[in-house]
Amino acid sequence: MGNVYCSHSGDTMAKLDNGAMMIRSDELEETADHISRLTIRLSLNGQQYYRVGSHDHVINPNSYVVINQGQHYRTAFNGTKDQEMILVAFKPSFASDVLQSLVTNEDKLLDDPFKPADQPVAFFEKSYEMDTEIQTIFFKLRSLMEEENLTWKKEFDLQALYASLLIRLLGVHKNLKQDIDKLKSAKLSTRTELFRRLTIAKDYMDAHTEKRISIDEVSNVAFLSPHHFKRAFKELFNTTPHQYHVEKRLEFSRQLLNEKSNRIEDVCRKTGFENSSSFIRLFREHYGCTPRAYPTSGF
Repeated sequence: MGNVYCSHSGDTMAKLDNGAMMIRSDELEETADHISRLTIRLSLNGQQYYRVGSHDHVINPNSYVVINQGQHYRTAFNGTKDQEMILVAFKPSFASDVLQSLVTNEDKLLDDPFKPADQPVAFFEKSYEMDTEIQTIFFKLRSLMEEENLTWKKEFDLQALYASLLIRLLGVHKNLKQDIDKLKSAKLSTRTELFRRLTIAKDYMDAHTEKRISIDEVSNVAFLSPHHFKRAFKELFNTTPHQYHVEKRLEFSRQLLNEKSNRIEDVCRKTGFENSSSFIRLFREHYGCTPRAYPTSGF
């Protein structure tokens, strides 16, 4: 619905309005490098991989990703059944205009209602935990896309829906300061940059549950020294990088165990554990049952 921008088409994004797009398929081969408008993207079912700039992210129905205007990205997904990916792409300057209307004094808005917004908007490019308001808006968009009555579609106030989505995104972004302030650096700018690097590392671990990741590898992704990275990660997420990634791999193993075709040995291999015995022991410590007993254990 609306304008969908593709940087490979030769068009310019400058004159485009807000738009939404849905893809339904069991597979999407990794795309060529694209340049994005400001977009919010989520997967209504299944899991989707993104390479945003030089960083890896993965989203599922419990999360979404934001990509800033002008950023390069690639994406891919595959599964055993049709997956649904949906995105909203915002008109250039739309975010700045909405933010200006929220933070500018009412008298100034009346005195100069057509003054161009001069405050750029940039979000943290990371996976965000899904919330009810954003999820509701996306399901409404999905319903509209499947609506066969074109007259009804034309009468619906899509711009109000897009504005509501962006206002919610701005609120989520503002509330991140509570997390940023968990870090102990004195300067806000330092805490903000450290938060950005740590979330990049966290998303990298989320995107690579198929292998064991060393501290050196993930701290390099964050562009931090290993000791600095471990200390700051614990401050922000209240767990160590090692513990966090083991838990993510165990969560992935539970998904694989739900597929009856997977043997314990296959699950162990697909989640990067060295041998079945260590995998079984860790699984039992975390979930109170063995992997073999898991599918019938009441989880």
